[in-house]
Amino acid sequence: MKKFFNSLTDNKTLFHFLSLVFIFFATLTLYLRLGRDPLFNWDEGIYAELGVEALKLHHWLTPTWNYQLWLEKPPGIAWTTALGIKLWGINHFGARFFMPLFAGLTLFFVYSIGKRLKDSYLGLLATLLMANMNLFLSRARAVNTDGALLVGIVATVYLAMIDAAPWLVALAIAFSVFFKGLAGFLSLIIALPLLITKPKKYMLRATCYMLLFILPWHLYQLIVNGDQFLTPYFKEQVLRRVTVPIEFHLESKWYYFRYLYQNLGITWIFLLVLGLLFLVPKLRSPVAGRWSLVTLIWWLFFPLVLFTLAKTRLFWYILPVYPAVALIIAYLLHSLTDYHSLSKQTLLIFLPLYTLFSFQQLFHHIDFNRYQTQWPDRVILAQQASQLTSSGLAVFVPASERLAYAILPSNQRISSSFRYGGAPNLVFYAQQPITYFYDLDQLKQSLSSYSFLILHRDDYHQLSPFSSRIIKEQGDYLLIQLNHGK
Repeated sequence: MKKFFNSLTDNKTLFHFLSLVFIFFATLTLYLRLGRDPLFNWDEGIYAELGVEALKLHHWLTPTWNYQLWLEKPPGIAWTTALGIKLWGINHFGARFFMPLFAGLTLFFVYSIGKRLKDSYLGLLATLLMANMNLFLSRARAVNTDGALLVGIVATVYLAMIDAAPWLVALAIAFSVFFKGLAGFLSLIIALPLLITKPKKYMLRATCYMLLFILPWHLYQLIVNGDQFLTPYFKEQVLRRVTVPIEFHLESKWYYFRYLYQNLGITWIFLLVLGLLFLVPKLRSPVAGRWSLVTLIWWLFFPLVLFTLAKTRLFWYILPVYPAVALIIAYLLHSLTDYHSLSKQTLLIFLPLYTLFSFQQLFHHIDFNRYQTQWPDRVILAQQASQLTSSGLAVFVPASERLAYAILPSNQRISSSFRYGGAPNLVFYAQQPITYFYDLDQLKQSLSSYSFLILHRDDYHQLSPFSSRIIKEQGDYLLIQLNHGK
């Protein structure tokens, strides 16, 4: 029996095959029911519409949202959703089409890094661990830029590990930047311990390629749009978010530590700590791949410290550390098999069970047994409005959103604060420009410009003395036809 287990663990081809099969079927599983749920606010509603407008207006270099300039990030996400919608139509599945693929690529590169660290056995362990992480799975099916950033990070680290051509490393970094903006340089910073060991000629070429890929778009926007580009892209999305807790994000400085504890659980945190304790002594000895181990620790702590110091905190910002968590724990578990044959046998028995558990986690996030979902009231009304008009729709935001507008301190606002009316997904469903009104007087002054209005039923009486007719009632909201203020 002992020889049997030893032969299994030494069969690297078998583990390589099993890893690729798992990644393939895990990715396919993520596509199940992908188009079922409506686009959620905020990210999905915004990013899906970027793709729609890129196709309609052919604005491939300068994204627009709600038919207005949108330069909070580069056009990577607009290109992605546009291509998905081009392939599958203006629907949820088309908008989300590339998200599971990004998740599959992340798993592939996590496996490849693990294989490079030791062997395909470690790679499989890391892949299974990564595929069980709740935050990773929750972002794997939603339109967002974080999944693409994750692909860029793991690709950059792996390419740096294998001494890939400088242009490939630069391309991976540029991929991150074109989805996440300047935050995409996190790919470069995480891979830095590996990159600084390269020859100067290699680094110079990688830098030149990186500038060649990244600079033209940024220079173009700076020349064409000037401060309209610089303010949202750099001053607000980078400097302001780092220095100010914008838009009520007043979480404590221990926010991410608590989130990791709650999201991963005590067992994972315990194994992570053990893994770090196991890795640190190895950094002192000139073992092969020492800089790869340094990178794992740097990969874990740099984003954690960076986002902890930043004033604006959102839980998905911490996603970049998750591959490092999976790889560190996998390295620990794999190393245990080198010290005791019983550990090797236990892990081999554990692998198929954990694989089944991984798919159980996938099905849990998909909620496979649910065929339909309840659509938000205003989304239904926006779809109805799309059939009645194409000249523009007015939306009077509900009282809760108007209260937030009134009480948010000016130093916590950015130019896009309240631009989205608390429901940016309505633009995607209305298929036309929407004007979000926060002020009743301003709404009344503008009613003559619109034929249709969506508002909360509690606000309907405030339309008096304007002539109007209720077209459709949906829950707490009404779709109103206006008689041009008469």
